[in-house]
Amino acid sequence: RVFWQDAPLLLLDEPTSNLDALSEASVLKALQDNRADKTVVIVTHRASAGAIADDTYALSNGTLLG
Repeated sequence: RVFWQDAPLLLLDEPTSNLDALSEASVLKALQDNRADKTVVIVTHRASAGAIADDTYALSNGTLLG
């Protein structure tokens, strides 16, 4: 549903949290394939979801680890 609107910014909080590995891979591929001309911010605990990112940042006890 996120791709039905052509929003320039997507903010996704744990977009794959309750998905099995196959479904997660499909969602991440769709995000990767459709992110041209968009800023996509993914908040996640899963390294697999962060793997498609151009830049990653980590927080630990409120401190940015970069």
